[in-house]
Parts: sequence; C-alpha cells; structure tokens
Amino acid sequence: MDKIFGDTEPDYRLLIEQLPDGVCVITDGRLTYVNQRLAEMLNYPADALIGRLFTDVIVADEQALALERYRARIAGENVPAQYDIHLLTAQGSVVYCTLNISVVAGLNGQPVTISSIRDVTRQKAELAELSAAKIELEAIFHHLPDVFYRTNMQGIITMISPICFDIIGYRPEVMIGTPMADYYQTPEDRLRVVQAITDGGGRATRVEAGLKHKNGNIIWISTNSVVRYDAAGKPVCIQGVARDVTERKRMEDQLTALSRTDSLTETYNRRYFLDKCAAVIELMQRYRHPASMMMMDLDHFKQINDTYGHHIGDLALIAFTMACRREIRESDILGRLGGEEFGLMLPETTLQNAQALAERIRTATSAIAIPFGEQTIHITVSIGLVELKNEDVLLDFVMRRADKAMYQAKQRGRNQVVTYLEGA
Repeated sequence: MDKIFGDTEPDYRLLIEQLPDGVCVITDGRLTYVNQRLAEMLNYPADALIGRLFTDVIVADEQALALERYRARIAGENVPAQYDIHLLTAQGSVVYCTLNISVVAGLNGQPVTISSIRDVTRQKAELAELSAAKIELEAIFHHLPDVFYRTNMQGIITMISPICFDIIGYRPEVMIGTPMADYYQTPEDRLRVVQAITDGGGRATRVEAGLKHKNGNIIWISTNSVVRYDAAGKPVCIQGVARDVTERKRMEDQLTALSRTDSLTETYNRRYFLDKCAAVIELMQRYRHPASMMMMDLDHFKQINDTYGHHIGDLALIAFTMACRREIRESDILGRLGGEEFGLMLPETTLQNAQALAERIRTATSAIAIPFGEQTIHITVSIGLVELKNEDVLLDFVMRRADKAMYQAKQRGRNQVVTYLEGA
C-alpha cells in the first residue's frame, strides 16, 4: 500500500481495515494488498494471500474471463467496472461476490487495480429462493381451480387468473382493465358482494352471485374477498377467490323444486302452496290490493280411477293442470292440495276477473279428451271462488269459504263455478 499511497498509507490502511467489504490491490496480476475482511471472507491469513496470482482465488471456469478483463483494464480499454464473480475459500467452498474495480497509478507510474469485494452469497441465495418461490407461485396461479382476482378500489380488474376463461369464457387480457361489475348477471348481484365486504369490515366469506358467461349462460360463484391496505392504512385494492358452484346451485335448485312441487303435476305441493298464499294475503293486507282464490275439484275422479285405472287418472290430473296453466298468469299460484283437489291463488285480481278466469278453466277442462282404446274420456271440474276481504288475515278462513263454494258447485250438479256469498 505504501507504494500507492506513500506517506498517507497508515491513515488509508486504518480506514480500509474498517470497511465491511473486502479490498485488494493487484499489481502485475498478483495480490499486493488484502484487508482483513477479504482474508476472513476467503478464510486465509492475510499474508498467505499476498504475492499470489489473483486468479488463484477465482473458480476455474471464470479465471480466463477475469484475466482477460484485467489485462484490458490495465491497457486502458473500456471494460465493466462492476460485475459478479465466484471466489474460492481456502477450503474450496464458493463465495458469490460483487466486484467494483478501479485503476490507479502506482508511485512508479505503473497501473494497478483496487477492488472492493462484497460477499453477496446470502443475498443471491435469497434471490434464488425468491425466484423459485415466484416461479412456484406463478405455476400455482396458472393452475388454480378457482379464480383469483384483484381490483382497485374503483372496481377495475387489475389481476385475474387464467382459469377465468374456463369458467366465464373471457381471457385475462380481455378482463384486465374492465369493471368487475360488467360480468355480474345483475347490478344486485354485484351489490351483494360489495355490501358483504362493507358489512364484514373489509372481508366477505362465501358470498354467492351470478356471473354472465360469454355464451350467455349464468355461472354461479361463491366468493371470498378481502380489502388490502397500504402501510398508511389506506385501502388500495380488493382481492379474492371465486369458486364455480353452478353445478351445486343447480342441484340445490332441483332439490328445492322437489321439496316444493307435486311430482305428478309439477304444481306446488300443499305445504308450499299454503306458504305462498299466506304471503299473498300479507301483501294484500299491507297495500290493500285485490286478490281472489279458487278451490277446484275434478268431478267423479274416483270413478275414473276405478273404471279406467290410475294411469288414466294420472293423465286426467296432468291434462287438467296443463289446461289451467294455459289460462293463468305467471304470478298466479297453482297447487295440488291432495288427490284431485287443487287451489289457485290470484294476486291483484278482482272478483269479476276471477269469475271470468274460472269460467275459462271450467270450459277448457270440459274440452279435455283422453283416449282410452276406442273410447274418449272427458273430465269436468267444480270450482269454488272467493274474493279476499280486507279483514282476511288467516289463510284458513279464506280456504274455508272457497271450499264451501266448491261443495255448493258439487251439490248443484258439478261442472260449474260458484262464488261464495256471505250468508249464503
């Protein structure tokens, strides 16, 4: 060092010996100075390194390039001043280092190099681990069976996993940059998810909503979402995982329909019919809207079963419900109460309109013709009709009045409509 720094050498040596990085001076290709940090890094005594070719402490397959760069640098050519290199310890283990090299003139004018050497083995290992983890995460991201997504706080999609194409038919590059709201079947579905996050304090679990597939189908998802915050506590994005539950939803809907529906006629069963009618009465009471109700019973049905068999009886029931459906509205409530008895609740229907509908159903039923060998079987229906009153709060009272009118229709000869009248 004294050949480089002259009289100032003690001050510089003290400074250099305190550096956290290794330092070496190379003259004529040999190490003429190493600080204690470099000696510790390579696990040599410092004096054991002095005078050795600098390439002796470089791994074999990098020696040629290091020597080439050294010679070019001494010759004044433009070569990298910083690069990574693998050095060898006394025991033969490898230390991954980053070099920063300068060329200075020695006291005799001869060019020498001064290098600072930082051990980055741990950092490189950590980077390698991070890189491997990133590759693994990307593999997981691309093969997740569920959709991972992220939106900004304005609801714009910023990230979405490739499985979105299999689930709703859109590729990630198409969806990124577009509003998430565009893919929900209704604004209410999107609002349900957002509201769940708000109500959950930034977290929502198993929220179900419908999405629009590119082909027009509705896809049901179950979503877990969470709001992410920055270091200052400001919300920056919403991310979550959405699972396709369309098949489960379909099966649940089928089970629900089975629990509510008469298997033969596919009308509501008694229990669900009564529940729906009770809800109509509640709405009528609240808003003072009109409503009417029919009780309907097929005439001589037991005789049909006994004479022609239950198969023909089943056909008669099916034909009757089909005739009813052709006359009623989607909002009307048709149910099989048992055997050949049916109920029909008519929301928003005055008595006059209900009487006209009842007559159409009676006429349509009379026109039913069921072939049986060379015969044709005809059926008729007796209908009891009642208009709901403002004081009606219990469905049972309404049904009793409709039942009474229906039995009057039976007593009067069947195949007719009778309207319940107070005091009659």
